[in-house]
Amino acid sequence: AQAILAQGPSVPVLGGSLGLFTLGCRTAEMDGVWLEDGSFEAAPGAIKKLKGKLKGKGKGKGKGKDKDGPDAKKQRTDEPEDKEEEDDDFDFEGEWKDKLICLVHLKAASLNGTMGSVKEYLGADDVLVDGKKKRVRRFLVALQDGKGEKSIKLENLFKVMTGSCVKLRGLDASELNDSIAECGKLDVATMRYDVTISDGRHIKVKPSNAEFVARYEAEKVAGDRSTLESFRNASSLKDRVAAIEELSYPIPQVVPASALADYAKKFPKSVVIGRANAANPKGVQVLAHEICSATHAPPGTRLIFVSVPRGSCVAPVLVDMRHDELLRIGKFAEWVSKRCAPRPVYFVIPGVVAKGPPSALNAATCAWPLVVEMCTDVVVLESDRWRKSPWARLDALLAVWARRSLYILPENYTPPIEMGDAGAGASGGDENKEALLSFRPEEPMTIDRPVDVAVAAPPGSPAALLSALAERAAEAEGSSAATVKCPTLAVRKLG
Repeated sequence: AQAILAQGPSVPVLGGSLGLFTLGCRTAEMDGVWLEDGSFEAAPGAIKKLKGKLKGKGKGKGKGKDKDGPDAKKQRTDEPEDKEEEDDDFDFEGEWKDKLICLVHLKAASLNGTMGSVKEYLGADDVLVDGKKKRVRRFLVALQDGKGEKSIKLENLFKVMTGSCVKLRGLDASELNDSIAECGKLDVATMRYDVTISDGRHIKVKPSNAEFVARYEAEKVAGDRSTLESFRNASSLKDRVAAIEELSYPIPQVVPASALADYAKKFPKSVVIGRANAANPKGVQVLAHEICSATHAPPGTRLIFVSVPRGSCVAPVLVDMRHDELLRIGKFAEWVSKRCAPRPVYFVIPGVVAKGPPSALNAATCAWPLVVEMCTDVVVLESDRWRKSPWARLDALLAVWARRSLYILPENYTPPIEMGDAGAGASGGDENKEALLSFRPEEPMTIDRPVDVAVAAPPGSPAALLSALAERAAEAEGSSAATVKCPTLAVRKLG
């Protein structure tokens, strides 16, 4: 190049009609190549293109700048780049590992809508798309329905909430906003989720109208040795509730004893015509407002589990409870609040432990051993209906498994008269050392087992969960459990 520049300010240009160009002609703007003899050969059409560029040049900014022909060809560094910076915060393990996804926008249309889970990050490549550099990430995805594993681009993955509990928001049907629903499959053609609300209805919603709440464990029964030891070593109710949440189970809901006592005092009669034992509607409405998460129970709370007759684990809902049973619980709640004062007292009632779609109720059922374990006492609401309920009998067996005091609340319950200094509120702040709620001697109570033999049922079904929970409760009895058809439990009668 230096030799060429030494020839002078004029350099011959071949292949064009302009002849010799001076430096002022800015030959650097032409496309072409330098030849070995020192001449510059313009590319086809370059000279004509240059004529148009030279019109009006030299009058404005940059006038007088001369160059001896175009520079030798260099690697282009001035082209516009859309280079994606290295994602130092790209977290595959936290954001994508084992996440449930749906394939979208694939050229192989037959795979669109296929569900799968992300197994491995295969790396990223920089490719040119429309002249711009773009980073393309790929993942190894295990597809459902026996379709094997495939390498899929990030842009073809849509993270889905199928199987999770979601909160609905921004719907035109405003009465459904803030309700909890179970998120079903995503229809990739319309990009709508099929969600199931608490009353069993199915509706279609956009992903933007469904806010992720939690993905619960709805098949595996809690209470195995690996988790039970750490759960029992928890020093407070707050720590036990946190352990339940960490195991992907819903946090139990509880009722203050004072709210149950108010129901018994303010609503002594049922006003539903034709249903003498139906709960008082206004009283239930007031009581429902007092239900809260167990995380809101004050430190040192005495938590009492009440076993009621029912047809499923998390039932009946408050409005379907019998009025006479709510009155009996309310009278007991008023007495135990005074006995334990100033210590706060809360109740766990099966029908209010959880709410929401079936997946949330199944998850609460799986957590039932831990729900009983976190309580300080278990009270049986005595009746013929209770003895006929497999789920109620399961409560009593789990109380033995959890090593909790078991009490009977009789149908003709009358609160005892306490002496002035007989309060049991002070227990040194130790929730694991509870004062007895009754000084009556222990009595035997013989019950049938919840299930006679293990039931072969679909995973997650009520029958399968009841069978698995019964097996969990039988662990407390050792190897002799299978030989005792009707176990006898030690109970104390209240009142």
